Amino acid sequence: MHVLAAIGAALGVALFFLWRMQQASNAARDVANAADEVHGFFRRWSWRRKANVHPLDLVEDPREAATAMMVIVAQTDGALTDKERGAILAQVSEHFGATSRQADELLARGRWLVQQSVDASEVFRRLAPSIRKSCSASEREDLIAMLKAVATAEGPLD
Repeated sequence: MHVLAAIGAALGVALFFLWRMQQASNAARDVANAADEVHGFFRRWSWRRKANVHPLDLVEDPREAATAMMVIVAQTDGALTDKERGAILAQVSEHFGATSRQADELLARGRWLVQQSVDASEVFRRLAPSIRKSCSASEREDLIAMLKAVATAEGPLD
């Protein structure tokens, strides 16, 4: 009988340790899930912070900002024409040293940035901090010359 009691006790101890290991496993899984939830919270918070910002406020590359400015200047009198498109591409290639593919990409990005904007002053207001932060006075003068070249692509200003 004492042998059966010893086997029962050993079986009870083994079941107790298995049960405790399962509890430890569940606790570790709960901690990992909590960590994932915290990480997801911060990721969602960061995404919402970026999602609630106007795309023009996120522009950091002065080349993108300048291209968007040229596009809005060209679109003030209507849709972007082939002459204006060619003038923008020429200015981007000349002043930024961009290849034709890079110039096309910058133009596409500039058009996307200003597609919802109808007011040129709003575009300039939102892009000005990026230009001020990253461009010198002579580079800003070059930007003004680029804007004038695009504005006069179809003839003198009226």
